[in-house]
Amino acid sequence: MAELNQKPVVEPVKMPKIKIEHKKLATINAFAIALAMFLGYCAIFAAISGFTKKWNFAIPFFGRFMGTNAGVPISLLTALFAVIFAIFGFVSLGKVTDAEATKKSWSLVSKVFFGFVIVYVVDMVAIVIYSLLSIGRGKSFDQGDFWLDSFLSTVICCAGAGVMAYMGKQIAAGKTSLLRIASLIATALAIIGFIIVFIQILVDFYGDKGKGSYDSYREATDSLYDIFNPGR
Repeated sequence: MAELNQKPVVEPVKMPKIKIEHKKLATINAFAIALAMFLGYCAIFAAISGFTKKWNFAIPFFGRFMGTNAGVPISLLTALFAVIFAIFGFVSLGKVTDAEATKKSWSLVSKVFFGFVIVYVVDMVAIVIYSLLSIGRGKSFDQGDFWLDSFLSTVICCAGAGVMAYMGKQIAAGKTSLLRIASLIATALAIIGFIIVFIQILVDFYGDKGKGSYDSYREATDSLYDIFNPGR
């Protein structure tokens, strides 16, 4: 008998092991957690504005970089990015071992988000100036929608960026015990934001036009409950 060939017909594919330096991992982890927290926070307000039908919550600055040509709502993209960042941040947190690199990374996070705060403050000042200049234009310029959509959205984003800047500063100062809490909060905000956005989109697609947003919301949540609990 011919000797059996022990070699496989097709050579197994060897996946390269990705190794990230401790300093780079600390930086990536810090920004992943920070972005998950901020974007999850924004996704929640975007979904709430979708339920109201009268308020358009825009995400200043970040909304421009989320694939606006994807043909799907920015709120859904925001929620998905938040979930992805939250998962990576939560999983990779246990692999961050360089305390000094962690402090420097969160110091950078603090500075970046403080920069966003400055941008949002300038935006708010510009909105106020433009609104004052428009006084006297009558019904051709809707002050209510302008303040509700533009100013309020910017205030909310500014508050979120301010919290991130403050949290980053605290961790950079040595309070590394906040890392686990920050990761859990980021994960919670991302998941809650995704769920609420998902429900809001269902309401838009299948909600009864003649019913209020609250009634449609209740019907959507009841439908989801029936799907996951068929034996109810």
